[in-house]
Amino acid sequence: MFKSTTLDGLGRKHQTDKSGSWGAAHDYLRKYEFFFRPLRREAFTFMELGVYKGASLKVWEEYFERAEIVGVDIEAETLAHAGGRVKVLLGDLSQTAFLQTLPALMPRVILDDASHWWADQLRALFVLYPQLMSGGLYIVEDLQTSFEPLGAMFSGGLPYRPFQVLSKIAEYMTGNDRPAPIMPDKNLRPIVPAEQFEAEIRLIADQTDAITFIERACVLVKK
Repeated sequence: MFKSTTLDGLGRKHQTDKSGSWGAAHDYLRKYEFFFRPLRREAFTFMELGVYKGASLKVWEEYFERAEIVGVDIEAETLAHAGGRVKVLLGDLSQTAFLQTLPALMPRVILDDASHWWADQLRALFVLYPQLMSGGLYIVEDLQTSFEPLGAMFSGGLPYRPFQVLSKIAEYMTGNDRPAPIMPDKNLRPIVPAEQFEAEIRLIADQTDAITFIERACVLVKK
């Protein structure tokens, strides 16, 4: 019987590709444990956008001892994965009006593993992140779709990659164009993001304590 209590071990137990050794493994869980370990015995809401076969919902329920797990998906068959501390909501994550209803659930962690379309990843980030509670975590998975050869499939004609926008958030946080304490005229230059998303990028950067890129994903920590 599989008895591992590590996050990656539970991922292998439930056969999710978020683990480091199952099928087309992404090896996310081993890295997520750094962020998730302090929450393991806390009571909070963990929200995952995209349910698929429900394997990761089982991982979250077993790892987080007191958390309510909420999966969100457009496919009615994903309702079969609800039970215990797991709830599944049906809705179209490409629709802003539906996204705007989700913060009412007060999630402390939001993990986007939904369509991976550029517009959907950015729409969810821009709508949900500002409403995420202080100290919350926001994770964008599968950022490899921001690059070729997958970019041609997932861009949907949008000229700005999610990775590009997240990188600009990191630039604002670490460089910014605020006055520097020493020789401000020489040390800092204004950063010019993609104009279409400048306001959103600024807002998220100002609300973020930390941003971490890992292989194929990004983790943001809300102030």
